[in-house]
Amino acid sequence: MDFRKGLAFSTPIILGYFPVSVTFGVLARTAGFTELETFLCSLLIFAGASQFALISAATFPESVIVPVFLNLRHLVYSTIVHRTVKTGKPYLTAFGLTDEVFATTVSTKATEKFIHGLEIGAYSAWVFGTLAGIYFGNLLISTPLYPSLVFSITALFFVLLLPSIRRHRVSVMVGGIISAIFLFSGLSSLAVIGAGILTPLLTAKAGEVLKWRG
Repeated sequence: MDFRKGLAFSTPIILGYFPVSVTFGVLARTAGFTELETFLCSLLIFAGASQFALISAATFPESVIVPVFLNLRHLVYSTIVHRTVKTGKPYLTAFGLTDEVFATTVSTKATEKFIHGLEIGAYSAWVFGTLAGIYFGNLLISTPLYPSLVFSITALFFVLLLPSIRRHRVSVMVGGIISAIFLFSGLSSLAVIGAGILTPLLTAKAGEVLKWRG
């Protein structure tokens, strides 16, 4: 698969990223960030959850520590991609390896050029969406459309999950249960990290037990 196919495959990601990045632009400006600071967040960081954590942090240490922990999952993403795809530009590929890009990559026979196509589409949507939020956000806040912008990233994750449910039913169920436990325990900020760490460990252990019994 080449760059153009990757760009075409990025269409669902673009449709999900643009409204979320618009929301980020609005919230960052509301939180007191300047137009330049808001734009640079998306241009240089390009990590949705971390950017939202950054603008909502109460202290400087919190603005550093929380995003770092949120992004630890990318170590796993990079390792998997490095083992399955021949990379000639690893730093460039790693920069754009978001959750959605990774999910699309592992569900296709991806090449590095294909991944770059995915990443360019996703990155462009995120940066231009942030600009739209910076300059036109005030017009959106007073409309019924604004609450739906916040939900769009959740909808995007669900759409990406659907193709994998049949192949990874056990992992999906275990991950969902773990996330729910954290959520209803009042630890929603740890749900993604906890599920990301515990699900592979538990499902791998279960697989070993079943193999041993078989």
